[in-house]
Amino acid sequence: MRSNRNFVIDILRGIAIFTMVAANLSASLLQSADKVLIFRLYGTFAAPLFIMLAGMMVAVTAAKHASFLHFLKRGGLITAFGCLVDVLVWHIYPFLSYDVLYLIGFCIPIVYLLSKYCTINARIIIVILLIALTPALQTQFNYREELISVGISTLRFSDYLSFLLSGSTLQRFLLDGWFPVMPWLSFAITGSVLGSLLGQGYSFASKRFLATGLAIFSIGVALWLVLNPQLVMREGYSELFYPPTIGYWFTATGLIFIGFYCVERTQRLAVHAIFLKLGHASLFMYLFHLAVLAFILMPVGFLNNQPISTFILTYLVVIAIMVAVGYGLDKIKQKHKNLPFIVRFIIGS
Repeated sequence: MRSNRNFVIDILRGIAIFTMVAANLSASLLQSADKVLIFRLYGTFAAPLFIMLAGMMVAVTAAKHASFLHFLKRGGLITAFGCLVDVLVWHIYPFLSYDVLYLIGFCIPIVYLLSKYCTINARIIIVILLIALTPALQTQFNYREELISVGISTLRFSDYLSFLLSGSTLQRFLLDGWFPVMPWLSFAITGSVLGSLLGQGYSFASKRFLATGLAIFSIGVALWLVLNPQLVMREGYSELFYPPTIGYWFTATGLIFIGFYCVERTQRLAVHAIFLKLGHASLFMYLFHLAVLAFILMPVGFLNNQPISTFILTYLVVIAIMVAVGYGLDKIKQKHKNLPFIVRFIIGS
């Protein structure tokens, strides 16, 4: 059943989930004083990795002649799950703050079109334009540190619609939401370039690819140190991309390239079994950990505002549960070959 899977992609997905869980749990459970730089770095590169892999898989699948309608449907489903998370988990109106599922849902059909009709070089030019224009637009339109999340119980639906149709919503979608199109679409397009290279037989285990990653990473670190941007925390979330800067883009992209090289070289190590179980069902794991946080951990008062030592224990317990669930999902998929489409979509086929 796994013969056609790319284990490197599944492992990297699992690594993204593994670190993303820490970042998301910390917003509600970890004491602010313990969100030191080293911890903030830990969860900072999960989102671009996740988004880049999504773009990569679009390009790989597009090469197999899947239609635009196929990707439009998949993007619509991902967006629908983003809405459900807002409404059922956070109890807020959808399409206002734009979490990562909204971005991925939007990117999927866009990246398909670019993969289908643009050369690799053309896509690289688009990526350069996106990351170059972002800081100018952030300055021009005043990047907003504070996000607006409107509780369903606090605003009438008619008032919500009026708010939704305002220009403020468009700015959050394009520029300063949780994951705005500028510049996050560039990670998905970069992933599509990697997907096209993979389809052409390119190996991410080559020393040339590693050297490219190291060079991009070094440029990013230098830009970050020289420009020294003011980075904020949003509602307890401590990743270092509020706002996403040029230095961040280069650092994250270079680090992800290095990660591709390392995983390609070490994919047979036993330790990767943990990441495989998370990566085989990445959408389910993402939804699962949010549900655990919102419905189990946050309501238990003594688990909030934990010191770092207690938080790490909580984090590892959640990860252990998720890995166990991953093994259970694999058993289900092996036993039931004809699960409904929506079930296969959520738990991975």
